[in-house]
Amino acid sequence: MAGVPRPSPQTDRVVAVIELLAASDTGATMTEIARALDVNQASCVHMLAALAASGFVVREPDRRYHVGPALVRPGRVAEARYSLLAEARPEMAALSARFGIACFAFSPEVDHARLVHYSWPSGQSAPAVRLGETVPLTPPLGMVFVAWGPEARFDAWLALDPTADAAQAAQLRVQRDAIRDLGFVVETSAPPTQQSDLAQVLDDRASPYRDGQLHRLLAGHGAEEFLLTELDDARVHAVSGIGAPVFDAAGEVVLSFNLVAFQEALAASTIVEIGTSLRAATGRVTASLR
Repeated sequence: MAGVPRPSPQTDRVVAVIELLAASDTGATMTEIARALDVNQASCVHMLAALAASGFVVREPDRRYHVGPALVRPGRVAEARYSLLAEARPEMAALSARFGIACFAFSPEVDHARLVHYSWPSGQSAPAVRLGETVPLTPPLGMVFVAWGPEARFDAWLALDPTADAAQAAQLRVQRDAIRDLGFVVETSAPPTQQSDLAQVLDDRASPYRDGQLHRLLAGHGAEEFLLTELDDARVHAVSGIGAPVFDAAGEVVLSFNLVAFQEALAASTIVEIGTSLRAATGRVTASLR
């Protein structure tokens, strides 16, 4: 199909190596890198040699590879573009430590949201999803970016789903009003059979069907069921994520914090505790930008 990028396994391996080394202070041997990439060592030799020659990785005397000095400059450029992350990082780390789960930060980009940072509790593995990953903002996905904005912004978001009818739009408006009262967005878990396919779809960046598949996997159980706005004290709720917005000086949502991957169903009181703490954290970041 025209306009669809061709898969590049070699490029994917380079990206995977950088991400692997960036996620650890101890680096990795060639054997460990080959194992992580699920390739033989011979496939890594020339790639690592080229990365070392360019300064993107360095090989220490103990034969362990680490990220190299050539990544410092592009890292500074990226940090300048997402300067608000300097304020966000400690708040996200504190949330992960307190609640024992990963905290994701997404930046809105027209009809997508981009993962720009994440934190995770000490002792746990880093999230498998890659930084820079995008998800579509087709309703009901992305409510955190529009719930507190002007009506025109909400209407533009609704228009991202041309198949939605008037009843669905009305339901989303009702949910938006309830979310404003709560102060945070609660998203429910998709069925386990759909969750197992999520990582594979995320990795399929070249597919023209990727966004549609992501939407189906994340919110295919229906907008009414996806956004949880009525917290019942008499039962527990299967929650996939709880999110809250960060606003800039002009009142625009520039970032969302999302606590994700709850392993157990949550009582209503626990959801409120987590959501209140999350909104307090994003509120402090918001205050620092004004």
